[in-house]
Amino acid sequence: MKRASISVRRICPGEDTTAAEELLIRFFREEAFSTPNTMIIQHCRALVQLGSCGLFIAESSGQAIGIATVSMQYGIEYGWLGEMDDLYVVPSHRGMGVARELVVAVETFLKQQGASGYQVTLTPHSEKTRGLREFYGKLGFSTEGREIFHREL
Repeated sequence: MKRASISVRRICPGEDTTAAEELLIRFFREEAFSTPNTMIIQHCRALVQLGSCGLFIAESSGQAIGIATVSMQYGIEYGWLGEMDDLYVVPSHRGMGVARELVVAVETFLKQQGASGYQVTLTPHSEKTRGLREFYGKLGFSTEGREIFHREL
């Protein structure tokens, strides 16, 4: 496939988040998450206001083609640690390096914030449908063998 001309930027407070919201809604539906659209939009708008978080959009020829979100937490084990919460590229632009460009932008942001590292979470659905374990392995990620447990509040 021909590599597209890609630009990636962090969406700043006060900027329009509509394109990011649309990509995140599309991502959540493709991954079979049940989060309501209204909540995705609300959280997207809140995230862009937080200095410890980042919302990155990839564009090509003026079209939004990918999105990545990252947040940070502070803990005893790692100090500042990031988590790339969402990474999505529209199907027509997959395999063209868009995801890698988004990852580079996320890593640059995390380094600037003083993070010691970051993590991603693979869902069984994403592994089954897209084989993302191999993709993230090629980017230098490895499993720690930990499981994530979740409880609604």
